[in-house]
Amino acid sequence: MLTPLFSVILNMSITASVVILFVLPARRLLKHAPKVFSYALWGVVLFRLLCPFSLSAQFSLLGLFQAPAGETGQM
Repeated sequence: MLTPLFSVILNMSITASVVILFVLPARRLLKHAPKVFSYALWGVVLFRLLCPFSLSAQFSLLGLFQAPAGETGQM
């Protein structure tokens, strides 16, 4: 029971980290823009960290990195 929950939380954290990596340079580019744009960018990160669901798309940057298949076994 704990393993699926941990897996979901880990996935949410990793995707939020990827979003943060895009927000930081975007903030540099929007340095002279109104603050509302900066708040909106961080709102996307907050939404990803708090909401336990995700939207699927045809193309995903995270799909470029294939995770190795885990072993299944019994204890």
